[in-house]
Amino acid sequence: MNRIARMWRTLVPRRNSVARPSDRIQGGLLALVVLLALIALPVAASVGSETFVRQQAQSAQELAERALVTATLLADGPELTVSPRSGIAGNGAPTDATWLLPDGTRRVGQVVADQGTLKGHTFGIWVDRDGNPVDPPLSSAAVVIDAAGVGLGLWLAALIVLAVAYRLSVSSLNRLRYARWQQEWWAGQDRKTRS
Repeated sequence: MNRIARMWRTLVPRRNSVARPSDRIQGGLLALVVLLALIALPVAASVGSETFVRQQAQSAQELAERALVTATLLADGPELTVSPRSGIAGNGAPTDATWLLPDGTRRVGQVVADQGTLKGHTFGIWVDRDGNPVDPPLSSAAVVIDAAGVGLGLWLAALIVLAVAYRLSVSSLNRLRYARWQQEWWAGQDRKTRS
């Protein structure tokens, strides 16, 4: 409760208090930063929503233009290799395969096969309307994650910018206060030496 009272006194210093003009400026800056952070929230949500709509349309288009078919390897995939430092196997490599299109046409071409796969191994691949292998379509989960990430990321970026701007402003006000205190102290010392 003390923190809230202290924050309120910073925002709205009392008339009879020893609040300096710089304290009132700092309170005003804090109120402005909070207001801008609240305004940034619906803006970020709107951008996230637009991203969702755009990517949902892209996902629907990709699902309409692509089909999942079963490919059968005509040759062995790349040999299994293990890195001595990390123990992780490398990536796959293009390997000859055949697949049947939805209209019944058989196609032969290259697909990326994992290391260690053998001739005759079957696995699913995505193909376009011409029957060429393509990347999988954008999934519904990826659309939601991307939209939420864009909205949240944008809002967090706005909060960081506002926090840094506020901190720099307060730092400048503190330097002005310290300079003022030093001037007052020296003025007081001069008065003492004259007496």
